[in-house]
Formats: sequence, C-alpha cells, structure tokens
Amino acid sequence: MQTRSEPTTVIRSARSVRAACAAAALLAVSACSSGPTPPDLAAPQVTGTVYVAGTAADGSSTVWQVTRGAAKPLLSEGAQILPLTSVSLSPDGAHLAYVSANSLYVKDLRTGAALPGRLAADAVPEAAADPGMPQGSPCSVWSPDGKRVAFTVQRGVFVFDTAGTGSRVSGRPVSAWREGRRDLRNLASPPTYHDARATSEMTCAHWAGATRLVFDRVGQDRAESIGSAAEANTTTLARVDAKAPQLTNLSARWSASDTCGDRVLLDYHPEQSPAATPSPVANSARRPGTPLLMAASSLDYRAYADSPQTAAEALTSTGIAAEGSVWYFAPDTCRLTTAAPKSADEGTYDYLVTTLDGKTGKTVQQRTLPLAVGAGSPLARPAGGHVTALAAPGGHTIAYATRDGKIAVVDLGSGGATELKGPWKNAVSAVGWRSN
Repeated sequence: MQTRSEPTTVIRSARSVRAACAAAALLAVSACSSGPTPPDLAAPQVTGTVYVAGTAADGSSTVWQVTRGAAKPLLSEGAQILPLTSVSLSPDGAHLAYVSANSLYVKDLRTGAALPGRLAADAVPEAAADPGMPQGSPCSVWSPDGKRVAFTVQRGVFVFDTAGTGSRVSGRPVSAWREGRRDLRNLASPPTYHDARATSEMTCAHWAGATRLVFDRVGQDRAESIGSAAEANTTTLARVDAKAPQLTNLSARWSASDTCGDRVLLDYHPEQSPAATPSPVANSARRPGTPLLMAASSLDYRAYADSPQTAAEALTSTGIAAEGSVWYFAPDTCRLTTAAPKSADEGTYDYLVTTLDGKTGKTVQQRTLPLAVGAGSPLARPAGGHVTALAAPGGHTIAYATRDGKIAVVDLGSGGATELKGPWKNAVSAVGWRSN
C-alpha cells in the first residue's frame, strides 16, 4: 500500500543561492544575476509555526500551517469560493477567520470546528454579499485581545466572537440620485426621471483598541446626478462594546494601521479632511500620511478623535511613511518596530530600523542595518505595511510575501534573510507566526 508523504518545507538562504550562482558562472552559465551584490549575512533559523495563505498548483486557495519543515493544509477551496484577502489568524493562534462560499467563518484550529457567523437574533448564517452587488476584496481583522473578529465584506462590517455570534456594525453606503433621460428624436419633449441607487465602497475596518473600529465609508458622486448628491466621504469611528454599535463620523481623515493592547498606530491625513477640501480622497487611494502612535483610550474624547495629532506621538523620524516601510508590534511588550528603506533604489540594502516604547512612543533604539533583500538577492524587498513577526519574547524575525509569490524571512537583528519554501505555487501572505 502506497503512503502519501506530507508536503515539506525547504529553507534556502541568500548565501546558498549566491554560492550556486557562482558555481554556475564557472561553467559559463549566464543565468545568474548581474545586479548589485547583497550583503553576505547568515540566514536566520525558522522556528515555530508559520501560517501561509496562497494558491496551490491546481489553482485552489489554500492556507497552510508550516511546522518543522512539514506543511499541513488547514483550508482549501476554489479561488472564487475562498478569497485569501479574507483570511486572518487570531493573536493567540487558536482561531482562523475567513470568508467561504458567501458565508463568514470562524474556525477553531484546536478542534477543527468551523462555525459560520450568525447575528445574535438570527439562526441563519450571515451572507457576505447580495446578488447584484459589486465585487470587492473581503477582509477580516482580529481585536487585540483575540476575542472578536471584524469582517468587512460587500454587505458591510460585521463583528463576531469565537463562537460565531455577533452583530452588524455598518452597512455599505448607498448613493441615491434622480437621473434624467431625454428622447433624442424629440428634443422638445421634457425629460423623464427615475430614481437611481448605487452601492459605494468601504475600506477594511481596523481595530483601534479592543472596543473600537475605524473605517471609511466612501460615497460615489455621479456626474449625471440630478437632485440629491451621493453620501459624503467619511472616516467613521465605531464603538462596539454596547448592545448597539455607536457610529461617529469624524472631521479628520485617518486610519488605524495596527493595534497592540491600548496602543494604536494611526495614518493621519489632515490635508484630506473635509474642512480642508470638498472632495477628500478615499483611504484606498491615499499615499502614506503622518504616522502617529497614541493610546486607544484617548479616542473616548471627541476632541482627540477629530484631532489625533494633539494626543499622539509623531513617528516621522522613523521613516515609516516611506514607500516599502514595514512595522510590527512585539506581542510580549507592545514595542513597535519599524524598518524603512534608506533609498528607493532596489540596489541599496540599508534600512533604518527603529524600536519604540509601546506606551510612550519614544525611541528606544535606532540604527541603520543592511538587509539581504532587494536587487541581486533571490528575495524582493517587502511592498510595505504590517508584517508578520515571530510571536516570541525578544523576537526580531519577520515574514512577508514577496511580489513574485515567495515567503521571505528576515532577521531585523542581523539583517540575514532566507526563503521559506513550501507546496504553494504563489504565496499571498504570511498570515501569522507562532512560537511552539
């Protein structure tokens, strides 16, 4: 009887790839890169369990659990059934949230039970989309305490607990207008009017502390609109610790990029606030703004929610606003670590690595460190944003998906980099990383 072997994971360092490339050059093989030489640094060791979302060779969307060289599939569905943007791992590594076959799910990884999200008063699983609504990219984000998960899908924002019970926080904004039509064969005739409606966009809801969500509700103005205009663009702060969510439209434009405990990392855009311009740009189209670190409890005060810069520590000295910058919160201390490229040139390997106190936002350590990623290396630079870090005390190793579908592992203590190989054909994201 033939046994099926478990798919394995192969670790390949930048140093070993360069050695193979040099050997090929001696044999007059010209396939090696002629780009700049990356720093020769020892590859980091990959310990613990890494969770990878990506596509398999057959085109299916899959989430793998990778431990000590073995890759175990946790989810596997058709690409249209399981959008990988919807997958997220709870902070304690016990639950996985995702959208599948138009339902919202919370899966207990300890028991294997997958519970569909239901509203508290409804026994029917909540649908992610309605027929005829425009397609979007659903997402899910866990609260910092890991007790609840926020889904942003076509039908709005929903919050569920680990048992799959929850509530709807907000629906998508609907633009309404009166549209006129004239008979071109008889221009003297009066136009006929009808009511028109269109569902607009929402940005992915992120937690700002354990009881607040922040997202944008984006109205779509129509050039041919007659009568009432579309709903104005708003940054909305939602409190979800009461029976009914409390929504507040803010006069400032900012988004919550990440949260750890009571600390929240903000991206603030004062130039795009309604008071500054009649047509503020949506979050999805924004360039990086002013990075701020503040206490989420400060958002209880409307003055701070409307003007977050008055209650936060500015992080401009970290370079985090530069394209390709990454960050993560250390799970044990909520210290924030950022890594910003010193130059946009792919052939420049130097990064400014900064560690900030999780409570005060003050710089604890800052140094320039070469990272073995970029041109000339088998691993591309990170695209930017939040990256997955090893959830272990004192850990400085991060993992991210590269633009060409690889999983890169980089040590922000030494600068060494390696590739985590597995059965995926195209890795989309490193969903989480837990110590064993």
